Amino acid sequence: MKKKKVSFAMLLLAASALGVIAGYVVGEPIAVIKPLGTLFTRLLFMLVPGLVFFSIASSFANIADIRKLSKWAGKIIGWFMLTTVIGTVIGTATGLFFKPGQGITLPDASYEVTKVSAQNYIEWIPSNAFGALADGNIIQIVFFAIFAGIAIVLMKNESHKDFLKTMLNAGQDLFLTIIKYVMYYAPIGIFALMASSVAAFKGSLLSEMSSFLTAYTVAFVLHIILVYFVMFWAITKLNPFTFFKKALPALITAFATTSSAGTMPVSLQATKDMGVDEELADFGIPLGVTFNMDSMALEIPLYIMLGMYAIGANPTVPQILQFVLLGVLFSIGCAGVPGGGIAIAVILVNTFGLPVEIVGWIAAVFFYLDVTGTAINVWGDMISTTIAAKTEGMLDEKKYNSIAAVGDTNSKAA
Repeated sequence: MKKKKVSFAMLLLAASALGVIAGYVVGEPIAVIKPLGTLFTRLLFMLVPGLVFFSIASSFANIADIRKLSKWAGKIIGWFMLTTVIGTVIGTATGLFFKPGQGITLPDASYEVTKVSAQNYIEWIPSNAFGALADGNIIQIVFFAIFAGIAIVLMKNESHKDFLKTMLNAGQDLFLTIIKYVMYYAPIGIFALMASSVAAFKGSLLSEMSSFLTAYTVAFVLHIILVYFVMFWAITKLNPFTFFKKALPALITAFATTSSAGTMPVSLQATKDMGVDEELADFGIPLGVTFNMDSMALEIPLYIMLGMYAIGANPTVPQILQFVLLGVLFSIGCAGVPGGGIAIAVILVNTFGLPVEIVGWIAAVFFYLDVTGTAINVWGDMISTTIAAKTEGMLDEKKYNSIAAVGDTNSKAA
């Protein structure tokens, strides 16, 4: 009798579960294995700048019709915007219902406030393209790759154009091949990351932050059900549980690494293995990593309301409208702000004149927000790209509905 192979998704799931158990049982001494997890994330980050550049530049360069390119961009970004707006509405509604922050006693602390201006967005354009690649500035790399790809399409010299296309395609193939072998180490790296993170998590603040965590968790679950299951099925008529099964390796990697960019190699391969046209996947997934962050859409209204309710203030209707607007803007633009979610929290409480000390409470539970938020960001990128593929007739439904899940040990890429 032929032995059944264990899927890559199950290996990652088992590694995550064992890591959680080990971190909880062993506690702080388990931190000794953290370097094994750090090695895994460094290997992924080593590959991300090159993969982003070659994937986006080659996807643009290989599109013969520039009108088709603008159609793709408009459709995918449109889906990104829709899921983001829904996320801000859900986050705002759960915040108003659960009133996070009531009963919190603010600690004595001080933080340096970061300010946002138009300069943050101007700096998305690199002053030195090679410097952006060297620094790993993903948003600048995306802009440079877009310009490079479009320039190749517009070039008149066909021999030069063909040479550059071949070079970009070969570069992408190189990085995908390296990633395939790096992922053999993933179960070890994810086990170490989960174990060390769980051991370091401070659970003593859970009681005072329970309303905030409850509001966030409910918002998180509602967004998954309403957007990633119900809306996905209503638009595509595809089985969302099949999608979830095939997306699982990417979601687990996102959960463990807390990095959408670091997960991109896995989510890109998962999207292609679902039957999404490779050209469209190479365009949509890197674009989503940079511009689509559904988790921030959920979190931003809750950050603000945490501060407001902590000082006894109740949100007004104009402020609620601001929550939605800021949720959309920051979920698109937060990649351009140094410091990630914590920096965004500082910016928001300062904008609304709230005690900046509240950021300390957010930081205390940020591990939970980060691991779940990264997973939902990656999920959203894959959902929007798959919807665009379906509506454009660029989805192989036979491949989508096939039994084999992405990342199976007999698939072409781990």
